[in-house]
Amino acid sequence: MNKDLIIFAPFIEKGGIEKNIFILTNYLLNNLNKVSLITCDKNIGKKFKKNLKIISLNKKLLITNNRLIKNLSCLILLIITILSLNRKCVIFSFQSNLYVTLIAKLLGVRNIIRVAVYGWMFSSIKRIIFKLILPLSTRIIVNSKEMKRILKKKLKVKAEYIYNPLSTKDLDSSKNTKKKFFKDQKNLKILFLGRLVDQKDPFTFLKSLKLISNRINYEALIVGSGNLKDKITKYINENNLKLKVKLITFKANPSQYLNQCDLFILTSKYEGLPNVLLEAQYLKKYIISTNCKTGPKEILKNGKLGDLINIGNYKKLSHNILKYNANRKKLSIRNKINDAYKETKRFNYKINCKKYLKLIKKYL
Repeated sequence: MNKDLIIFAPFIEKGGIEKNIFILTNYLLNNLNKVSLITCDKNIGKKFKKNLKIISLNKKLLITNNRLIKNLSCLILLIITILSLNRKCVIFSFQSNLYVTLIAKLLGVRNIIRVAVYGWMFSSIKRIIFKLILPLSTRIIVNSKEMKRILKKKLKVKAEYIYNPLSTKDLDSSKNTKKKFFKDQKNLKILFLGRLVDQKDPFTFLKSLKLISNRINYEALIVGSGNLKDKITKYINENNLKLKVKLITFKANPSQYLNQCDLFILTSKYEGLPNVLLEAQYLKKYIISTNCKTGPKEILKNGKLGDLINIGNYKKLSHNILKYNANRKKLSIRNKINDAYKETKRFNYKINCKKYLKLIKKYL
């Protein structure tokens, strides 16, 4: 191994993709000598091991929050870095895969890309572009069998699936949290955890809660941040849900909320392989999720390990919440939760990280 590994991730925010960047980068740092990260978010250094070389613009030059400018800056840094290493490097990209692939092809270096979300597939123009450029990559990794099938069927592109490695350190420590986030432990405790954006569709969640507001005793937490925050607050106030629904800004360790709920709900319009469902399974929480592409159906084994509903179907969601509340003490529900916990072995941290390492080593 005489080549450097360059990890490309211009935007490191608060989400599942970013969590995987932390997990995989730190694992690779333990097993490889020369690893660097190109990013425009320098304030995340504490989450990486000290031996990581972070390549970024000076903070004084990063005077904008414009994602296009940040992305362009990182792509320029990527070109400079490749040339400074005399092309003796391999690129592993989490974001901007098309641009990275073109740069790698033009400069004659190997690149591995990770395709982790489905959203771009809704655009016919993007599908055409991806179909033309993705095959130029050295290797393509996806995070689910379903995504692998979709790429092969719709784009005629071959990919290798490796599940997201489930890190349980924070999950285990969340069990020791003494602070109580739900006021009345007798109520049904419901959690929505995710970015407050259209993709996550928090209003399907809220509409379902409105339907059951006078039928059962429950408390609901919405934990997240995003551009829909003000609209969500307005909806809660206008629909007399203030006593039952609380909105909390996203925290560094959201698993502390997950550990204390009874029921976890995901209402996304699309996903990749949502880490939060894996975490909910590990903490033995019952799950109701939309059957969106991709991930939930695969994680929940077609509904054997939790409930699947159609995207946007808040009436069905409210029905399933009521059904779970009426049956949550039954053996069938407990068995379903325990079976889901056992299935988290598919996402074992060491097994899946080793798969990434083995693949990357082939090209170093």
